[in-house]
Amino acid sequence: MQETIILQGICNRIKGAFVENGHAMLTNQRFIYSKHSFAKIAVMGALVNLTKGDFDFDIPITDITDIEETKRLMSKVLVIRTQDTEYRFFFTKPEEWKIAFSNVREQDGAEGKTEPVQSVADELLKFKSLLDARAITEDEYNAQKAKLLNQ
Repeated sequence: MQETIILQGICNRIKGAFVENGHAMLTNQRFIYSKHSFAKIAVMGALVNLTKGDFDFDIPITDITDIEETKRLMSKVLVIRTQDTEYRFFFTKPEEWKIAFSNVREQDGAEGKTEPVQSVADELLKFKSLLDARAITEDEYNAQKAKLLNQ
């Protein structure tokens, strides 16, 4: 199965008392976290969130055992658990991420079943919404659009 991006955006990892600024991407096969270096944050300030960061780690969907929503101070946090590790993240739209994780994990668990067929129009709308949300660049959108229209 080809790896496709489901959702991506600003994501800050909570490590004890510290919070790392970063970017996350959820595909149909894995969750990818990229963090922003302290030097980059010092130079760019809040504008660092417009960048994708540097790859830090990824978690295969098959390794995720649980996703839980909790609170830290006044913010919602998603806790992603694997068999041996627990990760905590702030997402800009935690409900959207929680639903996306649920859908990907559900699809992954549906072995032997055929995937629901999505129309080209549905896929284009999905990528257009990612573009409008500034989750992908116009170049990424155009590449996906060309790929879908050439099927």
